[in-house]
Amino acid sequence: MQTVVEPLNSYAKKLKVEISAQDLLPLEQKILRNYQKRSEIPGFRPGKAPLNIVKKRHHDLIQQDLIEEALRKFYGKALDEANIVPVSEGKITNLSFQDIQSGMQLEIEIEVEPEIELKKYRGLKVEKDIVEVTDEMVQEALEQLREQYATIREVDQAKNGHYLHFSAQELDSGDVPLVGKKYENLQVNLGKGEFDPDIESQLEGIKKGEKRIVRKEMPADPMNKESRPKRTALEIHVTKIEEKEFPELNDEFVKNLDDDKIENLQQLEERIRQNMELDITHRGENIFQNRLIDELLKENPFEVPPTMVENYLQEMIKDIQNQSKEKTVDQETLRKEYRVSAIHNIRWHFIKKKLINEEKIAVSDEEIQKLIDDSQLDAKIKKQAKNDQHYLGHLKEDLVERKLIDLLKKHADITEVYPRGKAGKSKKKK
Repeated sequence: MQTVVEPLNSYAKKLKVEISAQDLLPLEQKILRNYQKRSEIPGFRPGKAPLNIVKKRHHDLIQQDLIEEALRKFYGKALDEANIVPVSEGKITNLSFQDIQSGMQLEIEIEVEPEIELKKYRGLKVEKDIVEVTDEMVQEALEQLREQYATIREVDQAKNGHYLHFSAQELDSGDVPLVGKKYENLQVNLGKGEFDPDIESQLEGIKKGEKRIVRKEMPADPMNKESRPKRTALEIHVTKIEEKEFPELNDEFVKNLDDDKIENLQQLEERIRQNMELDITHRGENIFQNRLIDELLKENPFEVPPTMVENYLQEMIKDIQNQSKEKTVDQETLRKEYRVSAIHNIRWHFIKKKLINEEKIAVSDEEIQKLIDDSQLDAKIKKQAKNDQHYLGHLKEDLVERKLIDLLKKHADITEVYPRGKAGKSKKKK
């Protein structure tokens, strides 16, 4: 057998495989004898007909079996000979086989791990959000806490600040209900701007059980001469009105939180600020890491095998289907929605592997053991973890990736910025 490799692109190769008559003869003899054992040919005892007669009678079937057997035996050998590790099953694009004497010729297209030229991974320009917790953020968190401990009572008539539970039925121009346009179990906090302000103002004073028609007129589009004002009418049916009474923020409120480590309002504010800083730091680090990876992939472009993308999407769709309460999911829509993400993740997988080899990043058994020892797990779980090879393998992969990320951070050109949407977007170079 002889194998010639031709590159097609960065992720695909063509194998030209020549299988000689000498290679094929033992396979043909084996197949012939199997047919001989099963053949019942007039004039011969079962299984005793001459091979040349068996071959002539079952020629087409034997040829097909020989092709299949040759592919099973020589496909793997051709890959080994060419030192190729495919990422998917190869595709036979040409097969030529007339008889044993002429041998068999194959052309197989195979997708492999893409060839990556590392152009830049040091000095990546990345923005990092500044961690900032303002007094306003702390006060907002305190208000949310007050709301959690608010007492609720039902009232008969609505005013600003009350919570309305209602249904809404769309009406046509003659105030006739539109079929299929009724919306149940709605809720709005009057005066908070959660609903349309014009409609909210029309709901002030409404009583429990009352039905009231509210109207809204949208002006015509000045850029469209054909446009006309749009009028909307809704019949609102109020089923419940609630009023919340919020506790006063003071030391007495803090004592009712059932936390022995917090004794007064000042300590509560400090705890909230600390927790928010930890949360923002953690989320900011994840955002920064994603930006770092995005910049790495932008600076080192390469294509990925299409079959890998399809397989990735298929597995993802299978997971979504298993978790979904629906009997079926729209697979085509999911493919379109997640294709970019799939390509991104596969590209990160390959460039990560390339960089780990390039920088010779490794993790020792001692490092893994120390990580487990330093964890908050109890002694029994730690002992189990140290003997779980599957867990240790995942932990090792995580540590190697963490070391790679640390290397990219160390050599990155980082600019600290205020988070998007916040006032004062000044930057300072790190």
